[in-house]
Amino acid sequence: MPPPRLTDAQKASHKIKRDQTTEKRKRLHNTVAEYLEEQRVKIEALSRAHSVTPKVINDIIGGQTHYRNSRKMQVKNALVHAKSKEMNAGSRYSLAELREMVASDPKMKDLTREQEAAYISALDEHREKKSVGVRSNNIAAARDVVATTDRIVKELDDLRVRTGVYATLFVVRGHINDTVQSAMHGTDNSEDFWEDVYEHPMADFLRQYEQWACTQNQNLNERDSLEMVRKQVTRKKDISMNYHNYETAIIETYSVCLVGWPHSVNFISPSNIGTARTCYWTVLSLAEIKAHTAELEARCSAGDVVRKPRKKRSDAGVPRKPSSRSKSAEFVQSSDEGGDDD
Repeated sequence: MPPPRLTDAQKASHKIKRDQTTEKRKRLHNTVAEYLEEQRVKIEALSRAHSVTPKVINDIIGGQTHYRNSRKMQVKNALVHAKSKEMNAGSRYSLAELREMVASDPKMKDLTREQEAAYISALDEHREKKSVGVRSNNIAAARDVVATTDRIVKELDDLRVRTGVYATLFVVRGHINDTVQSAMHGTDNSEDFWEDVYEHPMADFLRQYEQWACTQNQNLNERDSLEMVRKQVTRKKDISMNYHNYETAIIETYSVCLVGWPHSVNFISPSNIGTARTCYWTVLSLAEIKAHTAELEARCSAGDVVRKPRKKRSDAGVPRKPSSRSKSAEFVQSSDEGGDDD
């Protein structure tokens, strides 16, 4: 149900408020124009004193805003990234130490074009995952939204000052369970647009937008949970992880395995350990499945325990009666039968 329309008194009050805002904005613009004129005179004086053009000084003053495309990835950065993945699995090394390792590594010298392209491709994939990867939980997502929104708001306000454009920003959560705080922003007096045209405040549209977004059911847990990853890899909906009998209950049963599990980390539930960002699921080929089965058989022949034995019942060895089950009649007489005797 839409909110009630504004009364004549409310419209008059809003008009007075808009007139006051317009007057304040006009005074501000006049003051800024005077300041810009004084700045122009000083820039011309500086250009004559230092024998440079006014454009050089303006570029120095506005040097905080840069318009450039993303830099092309360099081979040296790709090599540092590869060395970081290799050396930082257990202990952490600084950037300077990694660069020294790259410089002293003979395998990273005199590379062919194909090898350089492979290193650059790995760095490109890492940066892509880092920039668009889904956050691990709702708290991390909320922090990301706050930081990004603040940066966008500042950019829009600066763009308004430089170019005079109007912009409106709505940021709402995508699921009822998300902890993202909805926000809105309008440059200059953009918020008046919603009351002037639709006769409703901007906050009403923010709430309606949030209600619509929450019906899309796209929260973080549904998009990137461990259960969803297992469903996608195995194409089964009822699979559950088994860390105790992983080799038999997971690998042999579903023909998938975890790749990249750190050697220094015990094979337990990830909720009990930290992350190294090197572990992922992959589908095994037929040859890999046969090799794994042969390895298990060899370990069994050597006396190794490859499957955790089931716990014995407390009444093991005690004879038990069969459970009583209700038996259905072989023939059931219907209501139509038995009434034909007369």
